[in-house]
Amino acid sequence: MLHYTLTKQPGAPLYEGLYKAIRNDILQGRLQAGRRLPSKRDMAADNNLSITTVLNAYQQLMMEGYLVSEEKKGYFVADIAAMPDMAHPGTERKPLYVEDVWFADFRSNSILYHHFPFATWKKVLREILSEYDLELVKRANPFGLRVLRLQIADYLYRVRGISVSPECIVIGAGIEYLYARLITLFPPAAIYAVENPGYQKISQIYQAYHLRWKSVSMDASGIYMDDLRTQDAAIVHVSPEHHYPLGIMMPMNRRQELLAWAAESDERYIIEDDFDCEFRYNSKPVPALKSLDTQGKVIYMNTFSKTLSPAVRVSYMVLPDHLMEQYIQKTHFYTNTASSLEQYAVARFIEKGYFERHLNRVRKLYRQEGEHLWRLLSESRQIPIRKLSDASSGTHLLIELDTDLTDAEVKRRAEERGIYVACLSDYCSRNSDLYEHTLILNYSELEENVQREAIRRLGLIFV
Repeated sequence: MLHYTLTKQPGAPLYEGLYKAIRNDILQGRLQAGRRLPSKRDMAADNNLSITTVLNAYQQLMMEGYLVSEEKKGYFVADIAAMPDMAHPGTERKPLYVEDVWFADFRSNSILYHHFPFATWKKVLREILSEYDLELVKRANPFGLRVLRLQIADYLYRVRGISVSPECIVIGAGIEYLYARLITLFPPAAIYAVENPGYQKISQIYQAYHLRWKSVSMDASGIYMDDLRTQDAAIVHVSPEHHYPLGIMMPMNRRQELLAWAAESDERYIIEDDFDCEFRYNSKPVPALKSLDTQGKVIYMNTFSKTLSPAVRVSYMVLPDHLMEQYIQKTHFYTNTASSLEQYAVARFIEKGYFERHLNRVRKLYRQEGEHLWRLLSESRQIPIRKLSDASSGTHLLIELDTDLTDAEVKRRAEERGIYVACLSDYCSRNSDLYEHTLILNYSELEENVQREAIRRLGLIFV
């Protein structure tokens, strides 16, 4: 017996509803190949339909190949295994993208999620929901809510030494979105320069938008100016406070050199990526490059992904006045992509001092995690460490290895043991051989017990 609840739709014959119901059961595997369907008379009686309605539905299903009819035997579900997108009826379709699961993922540069200030965040959200009504459902300012831009401007002045008008701050749902809007301000033929080795996502964004980009070598002070001058670049992306993945902090003389380079041409600009500036443990962060900019040459970018959570899709950039005027003219018709609820919540979180208290807490946690991992590596007798970086800033360590194994072989052996690692050479767009045999271990997501077992497993690679 098959029973379906059918409702006649205006303009559609009733048999079509029965046809769709049976077809859906076949595609979902509830009616499998070879099963005999009720006779026309029984199907009609069970569902309070006319025999003609059932006959029309069965004929449509046969015409499309879902049913076959055998004389004096009845109607049977066809074998549709060979039909497109129906290779395995009755089973759930395999997802097109599945994230790998690792015992320890040293490539992930995320956060310790269970240390997120859930109670405080919920409290703030409840306050916002009770205080705001129409503001939460109306179209927000395309450049971000003013209340949040005010709080960010105040925070940047106190913490990063940047004096900026809230009117020059743009809010967006992620750095990727902001980059997509930013590049509209520059000539299509402009050449972008990226650090080598450097943060891979930047060059991937440039490639996605079919932009011209070149990699620039690094030295002990950061981006190598002699190499930059040979690239004919107009826009350069740098991370002066804490370079990823080398961990370099750009000294003042190099910052001045970079600003002087930008001032040589009206077309030149510097994009300052201040991604994890808050995580310096033994000293205060150096004032941002943007704080030294007197010529309107630095575009400052940051996000709350690392300091709060990657799920809080609130990022921001600070534009020089003249670029902000262009930005308004070219992008005012775009809808702001960051949730108004989250923007209000982040603004309140900063205003009440919750944000900086949370930073102080996670800064202490990351320092402890880094020191713990550093001790585990220092005490390891199996990992052939030639040089180990310190844990004074950021949330990753570099381990230079004394081994004949290739980087690919090290990664493969690690993956066999459930450990996902990256090598410094992975972050190079050229001259990768200069950075071989160095592992990058991001530890901000890993508890101490996981670190301990992960280092033990890494040691087995070299036994």
